[in-house]
Amino acid sequence: NIMACTALAVLLGALALAGLTSAAGTCTCGPFTYPDPSTPVPATSYIRGHDIPGNDMDPCGSQGCSLPLSTTYLDCEAKCNATAGCIAYVFSVANCDTPAGSNVCWLKSSVGSPNLQPCRNYRVLVPLAKGPYCPLMTEWGSKVTLDTQPLPEYPRPQLVRGDASSWVNLNGQWEFQPGTATDAPPFGQRLNATILVPFPAESCLSGVWQNHPYLWYRKVFYTPFPTPPGTQTILRFGAVDWQTTVWINGKPVGNHTGGYDGFEFDITSYLVVDSDNELLIKVFDPSDFGAQVFGKQRVSAITDAGGDTYTPASGIWQTVWLEKTPSTYIQSVRIKCNLTAFTFSVQGSAPNVAYTVTVSDNQRIVAQGNGLTGVSNVIVAIPQPHLWTPDDPFLYNISFALSTGDTVYSYGGLRTFALGKDAKGVTRPMLNGEFIFLVGWLDQSYWPDGIYTAPSDEALAFDVKAVKTFGMNMIRLHQKVNSERWYWYTDSLGIIVFQDMVQHYGDPHGNPPSADLFFADFKAMMDGRYNHPSIVQWTAFNEGDMVGHFNASAVVAWAQAYDPSRLVDTDSGGPANDLHVGDVNDIHDYPYPQDPKPNDHQYAMIGEFGGIGAFVDGHEWWPKQCSTYLHVQTPQDEADTYIRMAQTILSRKNDISASVYTQITDVERECDGFYNYDRTNKFTDDQVKAIAAANQAIIHN
Repeated sequence: NIMACTALAVLLGALALAGLTSAAGTCTCGPFTYPDPSTPVPATSYIRGHDIPGNDMDPCGSQGCSLPLSTTYLDCEAKCNATAGCIAYVFSVANCDTPAGSNVCWLKSSVGSPNLQPCRNYRVLVPLAKGPYCPLMTEWGSKVTLDTQPLPEYPRPQLVRGDASSWVNLNGQWEFQPGTATDAPPFGQRLNATILVPFPAESCLSGVWQNHPYLWYRKVFYTPFPTPPGTQTILRFGAVDWQTTVWINGKPVGNHTGGYDGFEFDITSYLVVDSDNELLIKVFDPSDFGAQVFGKQRVSAITDAGGDTYTPASGIWQTVWLEKTPSTYIQSVRIKCNLTAFTFSVQGSAPNVAYTVTVSDNQRIVAQGNGLTGVSNVIVAIPQPHLWTPDDPFLYNISFALSTGDTVYSYGGLRTFALGKDAKGVTRPMLNGEFIFLVGWLDQSYWPDGIYTAPSDEALAFDVKAVKTFGMNMIRLHQKVNSERWYWYTDSLGIIVFQDMVQHYGDPHGNPPSADLFFADFKAMMDGRYNHPSIVQWTAFNEGDMVGHFNASAVVAWAQAYDPSRLVDTDSGGPANDLHVGDVNDIHDYPYPQDPKPNDHQYAMIGEFGGIGAFVDGHEWWPKQCSTYLHVQTPQDEADTYIRMAQTILSRKNDISASVYTQITDVERECDGFYNYDRTNKFTDDQVKAIAAANQAIIHN
């Protein structure tokens, strides 16, 4: 399998936007230039005995248009020529594989590879190119330069220590080269290429734009801090996909397994004072060839982009930094909340160290408490509590100070999220004891230029702010765990988050998921994102992606016991949803929303619906190859169709408590977003206002 993965170490790409090619045969992505990987494909003659897949267009749709027996393929061709956006057609005569009495014509807005089908005949009318293509860029990605450090912001808003002098951001250009399973560490050797950290290797913003299962990274840095007695240097990673091994100055420091959680190493004893130090990292990422969870990543999508599987994101994909700490320091804090108090626990590098926790309301100290690291919980009651809600996302400032001198700064919100009954006895999710209908969209947090990594913090915030632009109040974060700063924006802007557990999406190469790896990543996700008040619900499984390999009831029971402060969705839209365990009766309906029913111990939710897609020329990942659940001709059609769906949900509000529209943006060839993949808006201001009003009507009426 790894051999197959290595064989696919190829350039990947996306759609060439007008003006993004710097010269004939080249592509531009931020500061980087690449050879154009696309291959011209000419229009065809009329090909008999073959079908060609692709997105079926109106007015014929997936069933095709019935034509009189007297017609020929030329009549189908004329219909294609008269339909805006039609690039190919398929024609079948009666009594072959179509109903007796009529011929059938299908119109295509995109095409795939033809396949043998004796009853079908096709023609591609316009010349195309075969992907991959030049990169599709966001406005933020186009501003990335080698002179400016990418993502310079401190990466952990919930655990800030000291001022800017206490940490050093290592993002920027590193040395890089592909590796093998058995190659020796290249200590003291300059690697043969460079990579822009923290962009994954497959992203064009990395400067690599390739997929490799084994990756070497090298960074030489000068001792960043004075190292008097009692001072330590910690090396921290936001996330690396997937297995990471670290050496400092030729000595092994440690390793980590997991693609979505942060980790750290104390490297104090490995550093040479007042000198250059060599940081060497090896990463192994089998992507969808492995037994680990990998979400929607698929190596084959590089050269054969799928409908709902996308480019992998291997290696370092979140910020790497060094941090100065005292010898006894705070490693993590846990913040649990209810409507009147916080409960705190602190893990330190040593147990039984006294600490003081201070809670303030931005103007004054409102409460304090004392505890010991590693051994006790501290309950701090808050007088006149100010609750966290989507309309008023109030956050308390919280500091933790060890008696030995270390202090960190955090924040928290007071809120509860639990099942309850409304006035009619219907089971509802209650935020702070009150039912608020949750209207949101599916967010896969993919970027055309950075893949898993937003090109800037401004870009990261854009996606979260867009929720309220469209009158929503919730995100279902799908098959991915985002960086801590993304959750800072959901916390501070008042966006409810339903957090998916990343899945082992199918068994594409016959490698079933590992239960040990699944539970390790599930626990790491819950631990790493526990303190965020915006996260109110965990989703254990999605559809039939991997649930068949597990005892779903046991997984849900474990999750509920591990974090009783949140609800648990068993299997969003999948077969285990029929077990009616967990807290949500969650169905998927494409394209039109249906009417799931609550029961005595579950609220009803439409976990996915919609998938309405207007395809916008010049903003597609692969030109003329978009697909979706419900293709419409124009953004106005998309807006009108969504509003009708929202009105349907409003009419069923007596049963339904939450709905998730697919989706915020187009993702690669899946073109059903409110935004294009490059984050340009498909809609006019008036259309945005109309959509927002429809969503607000669901929430407030």
